[in-house]
Amino acid sequence: MGDYQKVNEHLREMHATLPRALKVVATYLMEHPGDIATLSMRQVAANAGVSLPNFSRLAKLLGFETYGELREIYRKQVQQHDVSYYQLRAEHLQKANISNDNHRFWSDLQNAVGENITTLFDSMDADLLAQAARVISDSRRVYLIGMQASHSFAGYLNYLGGMASDKFCLIRSEGGIYADTITDICADDAVIAVSQQPCADATIRLGKVAHDRNATIIAISDSPASPLAMIADHVLLTPNQSPLFFESYVSATIMIEALIGFYTLQQTPEVIERIEKIEADRILLGEYWKDKD
Repeated sequence: MGDYQKVNEHLREMHATLPRALKVVATYLMEHPGDIATLSMRQVAANAGVSLPNFSRLAKLLGFETYGELREIYRKQVQQHDVSYYQLRAEHLQKANISNDNHRFWSDLQNAVGENITTLFDSMDADLLAQAARVISDSRRVYLIGMQASHSFAGYLNYLGGMASDKFCLIRSEGGIYADTITDICADDAVIAVSQQPCADATIRLGKVAHDRNATIIAISDSPASPLAMIADHVLLTPNQSPLFFESYVSATIMIEALIGFYTLQQTPEVIERIEKIEADRILLGEYWKDKD
């Protein structure tokens, strides 16, 4: 794990116990890494709405002698094209296309998607993904949570995971009832939750229930400071810049496919037999289109 990832992990772990002012600073560091790398401490403090000494205090709590040492970690990440760099470059995409230039919009969309994907692969460590996949392998059951815009992606995760194993369980809200689907969650289980800010209330409430029951939480989220990331044991960050009025789920889709891919790599040949059986049953039941003319 790199220095930048270690800082983020430390910030996430200490966040709940920090005084209010330091909590504001910690959140700002996690959500605005580009500002830390490129702006002066005075400018960052003004943006965060707290006094200058709080940044130095937090730096010392993180084990640095000065705020400058902490800032250097962020500066190196910008030079290595980390997520902060792309966030800064993508800011202009949020501006409205007042000239209705179709080609410009298409180009903006292409740039945003390309930068999100590049950032994802540059910043995510394959060993961290493999570690999260190992949690899935070792768990009794794997509960999947995704509400509002994230619901279809939790469903996709269930579709892919369900082909490899019968341990995946999608938490649904039929009739507004969640309790029946989470009754048996325990320390032997894992939860994969998908959410982008602003997080769906149900996702956080369900995640907290699972956390209180000592299940292992894997969060697929857009920010290390999101309420979902704060209760997670493993955080898989997905850049989501977009020129549209909604955030992009392209990176989240890649993360889902990668996670199931790493999980499949860790399984015995029985997983191949299961997938073959599912495919045979689909053909038997005529689930795929076949031109009968």
